[in-house]
Order: sequence, then structure tokens, then C-alpha cells
Amino acid sequence: MKRFLSLLLTVIMVIPMLSAVAMAEEAPMVIDFYDDAANYHGIQTGWFAKVVKDRFNIELNIIAPQVAGESIYATRAADGNLGDVLIMDKSKFVNCIEAGLVKDISDRVLEIENLKPFHQQIKAYNASLNKGEGVYYGIPAEMVNTSAVGVTGEMIYSSPQVRWDLYKAVGSPDVKDLDGLLDLLAKIHEIHPANENGDPAYPISLWPDWDNNDNMSGPANVVQLTTWYGDKFKGAAILKPDNTFVKLYDKDSGYYKITQFLNKAYQMGLVDPESFEQDWNAFVGKLQNGQVDLIWYSWQQGFWNSQDRMDNGTAFQVIPVEDAMFYADADNFFGSSRVWGIGSKVEGEKYEKILEFLNWYASPEGLTFQHCGIEGLNYIVGEDGKYIPYKDNALMDNLPVPEEYGGGGYQDGNNAINQWLCGSICLNPNTGETYDQKYWASYIAKNMTEMKKEWQARFDAQDPVDWMKKNNKIVISPNCVANLATDTNDIELLRNEINKALCKYTWQMFAAESDDDFEALWNKMVDEMDGLGYDQLFDYDCQKWQVEVDAKIAAVAQ
Repeated sequence: MKRFLSLLLTVIMVIPMLSAVAMAEEAPMVIDFYDDAANYHGIQTGWFAKVVKDRFNIELNIIAPQVAGESIYATRAADGNLGDVLIMDKSKFVNCIEAGLVKDISDRVLEIENLKPFHQQIKAYNASLNKGEGVYYGIPAEMVNTSAVGVTGEMIYSSPQVRWDLYKAVGSPDVKDLDGLLDLLAKIHEIHPANENGDPAYPISLWPDWDNNDNMSGPANVVQLTTWYGDKFKGAAILKPDNTFVKLYDKDSGYYKITQFLNKAYQMGLVDPESFEQDWNAFVGKLQNGQVDLIWYSWQQGFWNSQDRMDNGTAFQVIPVEDAMFYADADNFFGSSRVWGIGSKVEGEKYEKILEFLNWYASPEGLTFQHCGIEGLNYIVGEDGKYIPYKDNALMDNLPVPEEYGGGGYQDGNNAINQWLCGSICLNPNTGETYDQKYWASYIAKNMTEMKKEWQARFDAQDPVDWMKKNNKIVISPNCVANLATDTNDIELLRNEINKALCKYTWQMFAAESDDDFEALWNKMVDEMDGLGYDQLFDYDCQKWQVEVDAKIAAVAQ
């Protein structure tokens, strides 16, 4: 009897051990993410893959049209299954609902615990779909809980930035206009023709592989710089600061001004000759190697501005252009231009797993991994529980990841979803500060460097946004909810043809050898676009985007 009881006890003890082993060996569930925001195509690897697998035993399979090509959308849509989780532009999302590719999540979305603070935004977006009261299909991306009409932060999305040491070395001149910016860049090029290794350096380096991106027409390098003069691309139309639309080839528009600016730079020998064929990755390599003098995206600083460079004054800083009127989007209170959804084929266990993942993705822990990184690598926790920046070069130098996160390089394993449910300026309840380290008390104290003090004294402002506000040089576009029309097949074909012509001639104009050649190419471009039916596309986009303009005007009036 004793032997029987002993054996029984042994069996009882072994069963949970075997169960645990079985769970540990259970193959992870693969979740397909159809993701317009992703720059990586395939199974997520590295540290973020381990974070997700350890918590949910899932693998993230990223389906990225930006990498695989837009044809993957048509192929998967024809099969009736875009993916398990959908992250896409709102205009495309509406079309997918109509095509039966998106799951009705009315039964569960408002139960997701960590999205409860954003019910106002979620309800507003789904109400705009006009599918009936209480019907939910999507969750806006990058929602925040600040304001729909204000700008939080020191920098806006696009503004001219040069290295502070080079700016000082040429006398810290005033930059009154774009010609003044070219004069500054020419002086910098004289003293900085090459990096420390002797590789050629250029004030301006461009890349063509982002052309026609993000609901805009033409080369992204032009599109982003038009915002320096208050212009915002809306498809093939340009929205002016007074809320009127003009044709993109109107010579009073920012498109002409910026294309001409880049051509003047080329004629002055200030443009990287490899700009015409290199891709984004090649550009980043040059930026990291100190071969580029001008950048314009705020986030590009992350590829250069290490703490050492902030301390020694060699970091990129905004240099105001005095005649500019900088366009800035207000905080994404109602979310960005993208939306999250769940594929219509998802059921049962996979549905539950996705809901569980979304809840975590919007949780303090999930948001910390997304926006702050890894404790002990990107930041450390102080005695008061607040975060302190640590190795701020983890991304740019692909630093090794701690073994508990699987090792490998930080950049290699970074979150390939590349899109958030909640923006970084949301408050972290564990610290009482935002997830964005730029607003941490420790970051502010650490970065009150001599360079920053010099910048503040030079421009009589606390930061670039403060300068823009004090000098009435900013146009803030309110955040709003607007359900825009989806292009018909005919409009899509027309848009593609016109964009091809626009890009072809714009790149030729970048390299025009004279002003006369530039003007001749401009006229050819206008004639070809008109011949293709640009007037029709312009009228269509004006009507399409007027819905958003009206919503923004209403947001200000509230």
C-alpha cells in the first residue's frame, strides 16, 4: 500500500511538470500583421520577438506593402484574407470594411482594459464610418490624451537642421530665406567637404524610394520641405494655410519653391551625386558616417544625436529660416492617419489571443517597450521610480541586447510593427511622466548642455517650437476625425500615371544645369500632367479633402 501511495504521489508530482514542459514546447501561434507602416517584411526576430513570445507564445509575421510591393494588397484582398491584424491608412480601411475583409469587433473592443481611457477617440472614429450606433470596426493609431488643437514638444515633424558645430564655425549667421540657407550650406561645405575618414560629405543627400508615399504626390524629399512654407499635400492638391487648395504646379505653391531650391543646391555643387539612385538605407549610412549636413525630419536626429554629441556640440539643431511659416500637425488626440483592425477570418482562440495582445500593447509595460526600450539598455530606473536615459545610441549603433532578451543587436530586433495604438506623449502611470523621454525631468537636466544654452541665447527661445510661436511662424493644423472617400479604380490609375510624370520631371529638374533648363522641364511637366487629366484629379482631391478641412475648422470652433 505504501509503495502504491508513493507511486501515486510521484505521478501527481510529474503530471504538472509534464504539462509545463508541453506548454513550453507548444508551437507559437503565428499572427499575420498586414501593416502599411512596416519597413520590414517577414517574421519578427530579436528582442521584441522574445518579449512577445514569452508573454503570449505568438510570432508576429509582418506583411509590409512598403517592402513587398503594393500588389500584395490586391493579391491578399482577392483571397479574402489580408491578415489577422490590419494596420492601414484610414481611407483604405473603409474600403476593406465594404469588401468584408475587416471583423466587426463591437462585442469586445470597449472591453479592452487599457484602451478605456481612449473610448472618446475610438467612438468618434467608428461613428464616422456610419455603420450604426455601437458598431465598431477599428481603433485609431497613435491616440493621445492631450489636446486636438495644440502642439506638445520642442520640435515639429519637418524643419531645417544642421550640425551646431558647423553652424558656429561659419559665424552662426541669420538665415532669412532659402537663398540664405543655401549660402549657409555652401560655407559649411567649404569647411566640411569630407568626414573624418575622408569620405565625401555633402550638405544635401536625397533618396527616391519614398516617392508618392503617405497620400501625397511626388518625391517625399520635396513634399516634406513644402511644409516649411505652410503648404500641406493632400493627394495631388496643396492645401494652403488659409484652407484653400491650389494646384501643385502653381508657381506660388511650395512645390515650385522647394524644387527650385534643390536645383539651386545642385547647381552650387551641394547635392550628393548619388542622390538619384541611392535608397533610404544608403542615406542613413551616410548620415551615421557624418557625410550629410542638412536633415529635415525630427526623428532623423536619432541616427546622429548621441549624448556625447549633445555634450560636445556636434549634434544637429534646428536653424530657423526667418521667412518660413512652418506647418505642424496638432497632437494626435483622435489618432493618426492610420487605423488598427482585425481580419474578418479571425475566430476563436486566435481572436482571444489578438485581443490579449492589443490590451498589452496599450498597457504601461507594452508602451514602455515601444517608446522607451529595454530597462538597463535604453534607460535605468532611479530611486524615485522615474526613468533616466541610459544608452541613447542603442538604435544608431545597434548595441548588443542583454541575454535575458535573447541577445543580438537592438536595431535588428526593434519592434517591426512600427505603429502604436497610443502615442509616446501619453502619461506613464508608473512614473508620472510621458513615455517619450524628451519630457523626462532626467532627460531635460541631462540635455541642458552648453550647446542648448548657446542655441537658446542665439535665438532667444527655449526651443524651436517656442521660437516659432513667439515669432508667429507656425501654422497648427487641428487633429480631427474625417472619413475620406476611397479612390475608385479609375482615379487610382489616373493618380499613378500623374505621379509617374511628376516624379520623372521633378528628378530631372533637381539636376537641371541651368535655370532655363529648369523652367523648360517645369513647362513640359505641366503639359504632360494636364494631358493625362490632372484637372480631374485635382478637382477630385479638393472635394475629397474638403471633408477633413471642414472637420478641422469645426474642431477649432469647439
